[in-house]
Amino acid sequence: MTYKNTFIFSIVLMIIGFMIVIQIRSIQSPREFRETRDMWEIRTQLQAEQERLQQLQYELNTLINIENNYHESTEQEQIQTLNDSIEELERKSGLTELTDEGVVIELKPNNRLVAEAREHPELTPELLNRLINELNTYGATDISVENERLINHTPIRYVSGKTYMNSRPLPSLPIEIKILSENPERLMNYLEVSQSRDEFRMNNMEFNVRVEEVTIPSYHSDIRLDLLQYNQGTEAGDS
Repeated sequence: MTYKNTFIFSIVLMIIGFMIVIQIRSIQSPREFRETRDMWEIRTQLQAEQERLQQLQYELNTLINIENNYHESTEQEQIQTLNDSIEELERKSGLTELTDEGVVIELKPNNRLVAEAREHPELTPELLNRLINELNTYGATDISVENERLINHTPIRYVSGKTYMNSRPLPSLPIEIKILSENPERLMNYLEVSQSRDEFRMNNMEFNVRVEEVTIPSYHSDIRLDLLQYNQGTEAGDS
């Protein structure tokens, strides 16, 4: 195996491993919010988290198998393995546009309640973060908010009276959130009785959910990999 191929493969492994670590940390350290769930909701969330951990373990085992197969392959097969790994990495990193059956959440003002309150509702970072936490718990694999792709380290902040996502301001309501999942119907059923749905209603917003074909755009900003380090001790010819 040439030094160039070793270097490229090491970079691919580090990036994939970095993504898995971020996903595990996001499960172990979810955003905090006031606990108001009943036992049924807690059991449901626990089951969903266990399924996510099983999926992460599967991905880790797949990565180990890729590495083992790589070292046992010919140079041409190694190049193909690298290309396949890069394509999969781009998809999981949000760099690829995806189209499939998914769930659409439409958020818009509840005109009757807005007229009574005399205040136009807004999508705050707190509400959006809570919804994203629930979506991840219920099996979402890819999410976009008004064509802004959500990735593991997407910042969601409140700046000068506006909610920013990926350093871009989100528009005023109505807003569409598109989600891909392995089981869109089940995800929609979860959302129909979710805590987030009630919270949006309490904030004078309608929370409408439907299943249809959706397109999740690719992530357009730069991805920073400051936490990655390449071990320069690898010598050419090592395998």
